[in-house]
Amino acid sequence: MKTKSFAILILVALVAANLAVPVWGQKSATPAETRNLFKSPGRKQTAKDFKPAPDEMKTNFGTLKFEGGAFPTDDSVQKIFDELDLQRASQAYLDFFPALSLYGIIKSQIRDFGFKTSSDIGVTADFMKPSENYLTGNNITVYAFASIDLKIDGPTVVEIPPGMYGNANDAIFKYLTDFGPTGPDKGKGGKYLFLPPGYQGKVPNGYFVIKSAGYRIWAMMRGFGEVGTGDQAVHWFKERLKVYPLATGPRINKAVNTSGMGVNTLPPEDGSVFAMLNEIIQYEPSDLFSMEQRGRLAGLGIEKGKPFNPDSRKQRIFDQAAKQGVAMSRAIVYASREPDINYWPDRHWEKMFLHNTEFTRDGYTEIDARTLWHYQAICVSPNLLSTTPGVGTAYLTAFRDKDGAYLLGDKNYRLRVPARPPVKRFWAVTAYDPISRSLLDSGGNINIGSMGKPEVNPDDSVDIYFGPNVPEGKKNNWIKTDPSKGFFVVFRFYGPLEGYIEKTWVLNDFELVE
Repeated sequence: MKTKSFAILILVALVAANLAVPVWGQKSATPAETRNLFKSPGRKQTAKDFKPAPDEMKTNFGTLKFEGGAFPTDDSVQKIFDELDLQRASQAYLDFFPALSLYGIIKSQIRDFGFKTSSDIGVTADFMKPSENYLTGNNITVYAFASIDLKIDGPTVVEIPPGMYGNANDAIFKYLTDFGPTGPDKGKGGKYLFLPPGYQGKVPNGYFVIKSAGYRIWAMMRGFGEVGTGDQAVHWFKERLKVYPLATGPRINKAVNTSGMGVNTLPPEDGSVFAMLNEIIQYEPSDLFSMEQRGRLAGLGIEKGKPFNPDSRKQRIFDQAAKQGVAMSRAIVYASREPDINYWPDRHWEKMFLHNTEFTRDGYTEIDARTLWHYQAICVSPNLLSTTPGVGTAYLTAFRDKDGAYLLGDKNYRLRVPARPPVKRFWAVTAYDPISRSLLDSGGNINIGSMGKPEVNPDDSVDIYFGPNVPEGKKNNWIKTDPSKGFFVVFRFYGPLEGYIEKTWVLNDFELVE
């Protein structure tokens, strides 16, 4: 009996100890998290302790006056609601930018490339040009892409050949799947079946099945090697990349060489962007957006099933809100206040994905991290932030020189790339326009990388020169800038290796040169 009682005491002690000790890997609770109001409610208060706001307030949108202590005057009412609508619209620009970005791509490709169905595909067969303003687009690989609409076609098949690298994103630019070695086909190719929201029908065997929360999807992929360029690349993709409704099977399609055709994929930066946002809200399922999001838009006159007819007052507010949204986005991207934005603490190379590709941390959405990526780039995939040596890609941006000054096109710089960049495939540096965040249209070369065989220093480092005029004897290693504006660069690591992932290989900063 004594033995049994002793055992029970030990068990009780162990349970108590486990309750007292935090679970492994979890943070200890803060005093605020464990505060017991029954024990520490604070000092006694009465109605006299309430401290109301004054009946006259000075704000950044004017002086507000309240009659009888709290009733806003007619003039103040107008100022308050103007500011309320402006704040909500400015935040909407930031919050809905990913959806606007994807819609801008799909709409522009149908409009500017003449796509007639989702089966039509575009191919940058002669590489991307500055006339195609994709956010930080890549002008050193051949892309193929398709604009898919599940509301029109229902369940849709994307049949890809072996050896592709790419992904698909839904109507709010959320990741759906990878194609190729990092996707379910493991680089062998195969048939992907995209199902529309709420689909209840039969799902056949033999497909990689992907459920989409929205109707519109953008699918893109890169091809290497035998894909070739020019007409060869167009023909290669036309024969091997198929997009078609499950109900009909393969149908007649066209493949278009979009290089140099010109396209405007970017959301407007004036009040017309809210008409564009209304088009998205009207077309996509309501459940794609939260009730909170839909409620905020309804207050601005954007509501599913209802006409969007902003009056002159609302249009003026929309114009200002778009400009403020752009200003905020530029600050988030080009002057980040994130303490860990730099990839190496003592360098000015910055991360494009702050912490992960879901833009979440500690149980909340990192809204500035979301803007950081989507205002300057397109496509989301976990393999754009590779932590597996030799797999996926990694991107870093530079907006400033070693002294912290912005990169300006009328100045001359040198970037020394240390020997043996840690990549399995190749590396590249590309210059971009800070206004459009797209390929810099300087009238000259804007990319240097290992595939282009630049001149190499005796220690195997590579010096890259940036400026409006070519330095003597450095043409092969020169990126031409536009003296009328700034620029920034993206350094791409294709198949990053341990030196990058573990940060033992360190990239130098831009140096101003005479």
